[in-house]
Order: sequence, then structure tokens, then C-alpha cells
Amino acid sequence: MSLSLQVFAKQLRRNMTDAEKLLWYRLRAHRFIRAKFKRQQPLGNYIVDFVCFEAKLVIEVDGGQHFDNTQDMQRDEWLRGQGFEVMRFWNNEVLGQTESVMEKILQVLTPSPQPLSHEGRGDRLLERVRWRARRGLLELDIVLGHFIEAHYAQLDEAERMAFEVLLDMPDNPLWDMISGRQEAAPGEQQALLEKIRAV
Repeated sequence: MSLSLQVFAKQLRRNMTDAEKLLWYRLRAHRFIRAKFKRQQPLGNYIVDFVCFEAKLVIEVDGGQHFDNTQDMQRDEWLRGQGFEVMRFWNNEVLGQTESVMEKILQVLTPSPQPLSHEGRGDRLLERVRWRARRGLLELDIVLGHFIEAHYAQLDEAERMAFEVLLDMPDNPLWDMISGRQEAAPGEQQALLEKIRAV
């Protein structure tokens, strides 16, 4: 990597667009499902906006000057040749539809596992539960992740069914129940929420 490319990457980090700053806030410091992203990262002869090396994912945030840009197409082709998946979003998408953008990135980082047969459960079942528990609301994602690591293996069948019901809920009502701002149904659900709160 040339020194001039490194210097240019540093300049780009200091002069990020509003859309890049917003996306970086959501991706930085392992905030987003604990994935490690780098910003304005040199790759070959190019500098990409964001990259997760573990997932081989490059994310580009583009303004209008990138519309139908031949150089971008050549660059994407080179990156794909190196094994990277490339996602491109427009500035106005990131600024105006942030949650939708984050959901698209989440789907690439955590593809849904195939439904499981009754054979071969165990680790694959736990992987599927971890995937279902990943949420857009950061606090909720962290709490559910800690709960799964600490307690999921010890849950009985009724508790697991109650947990599945919770995972089907939208983020905000579920977070309200876990944080005690909303009453939960009595019985298994209430007992399970107490365990989640105790993590």
C-alpha cells in the first residue's frame, strides 16, 4: 500500500460526509452485532468507505456523482474478485432510512439459518436462536445476547417456547417489557423476563 494512499485515507476519515458519519456511528466499536468495521480503509489501489474483514463485506455510501459510474463498477468487480461482497447505499438512504439500511446490512452479516429438522440439533439450534435474537435496538441486542450465552442451554421446553414468543415481538414493546415499562403476561413469560432482567 502506497504512503499517498494511506495519507489520502486519513484525510477522508477527517472529512466524512454526514451520511458516512451517521453510518460510522452505528457500525463503530463493535456496536452493530459485535462486527468489527474499519472506515476509509485502503484495499488494493482503492479506499473503501467501510469494511468488515471477517465477513468480507464492503459498504459504500455514495452521493449523486456516483450514479452509473464506470470506475465504481470496475472497483466493485475488483473487490468481488478478492472475495468481498459490496453493498452500496445513497447518502439520502442512510440519512432518511437508517433502520432499513441497517436491516439490509444485518441480513448480509447474519443470513438466516435453514430451519432445523429434529436430527442434528444442539449447536445449530443455538446458532439459529442467536440469529433470531439479534435486534436493531442496541441495548436489547446486548441483553438478549448475554441471556442466550448465560442461560439458554438450561431453559426447559416451556421456557424456550416462551422465549420464541418474545423473539417474535417488535423491538420497542419487547424492550419495554424487559425494562419493566410494560407489564408482561403472567406465568412462563413473566418468569422468563425475570431471568432476562437478571443478566
